[in-house]
Amino acid sequence: MTQSSDPLPENRFIANLPAEEAAALRPLLRRIEVTFDQTVVDEGAVITEVHFPIDAQFANLIRFPDGSAVETAVVGFEGVTGLAPFMADRPSSWEIVCRAAGTTWVASAASLRKLSLARPRLLERLLVLTDLYQAQAAQTAACNALHPIPDRIARWLLTAWDLSPHESLAFRQEELARLIGTRRSTISEAASELKRRKVIAYGRGAIRITDRAGLEAAACDCYHMLRPRMNALLGGAKGA
Repeated sequence: MTQSSDPLPENRFIANLPAEEAAALRPLLRRIEVTFDQTVVDEGAVITEVHFPIDAQFANLIRFPDGSAVETAVVGFEGVTGLAPFMADRPSSWEIVCRAAGTTWVASAASLRKLSLARPRLLERLLVLTDLYQAQAAQTAACNALHPIPDRIARWLLTAWDLSPHESLAFRQEELARLIGTRRSTISEAASELKRRKVIAYGRGAIRITDRAGLEAAACDCYHMLRPRMNALLGGAKGA
């Protein structure tokens, strides 16, 4: 990882903090570049650093003894990586991997924990974001049990797009298969159907939403149930 001195975009969590809390947090941050598939936290490891993505995205992965892995969440410029184990000061139950290369703020977990204990408003915002992530995890579990695969793909694409400042998404069919919990061939068929309906376009590992209203109509109710909660936390979301 290397540091950069380019002009800074925004992490939405930091941008929406009260001014005094953001000013107290800024000295703890350094800006770095992360590369695709880079592991920033190992499963079972103590959180020593937390990331506030700017245009990078991270995935939470659960790895099984046979080497297989399932992605359980995507973290983008809305928030913070490893938040629940960081807040609890416990080893992470999942691996955190960069799923889209880019730029992120990074802070020492010990320094951020100390600051949050000294500043109740910052602690409150971190707890509210933790609650959002828990709601997403619960909704995803329910979604995976009840909703058909094409609807779930539409939900994941909309969510990932909302959490990125870019207009196109870096997504491979293998990753979508891990997120949805199905075979790559099933993902290929469903993505092809969305492409035929002209709501997405894709090629060379990048997906672009060409008809957002159409993709929202194709998504399951889970997306619409969680989006207002995200908007309330971050003062409106991309595409709102």
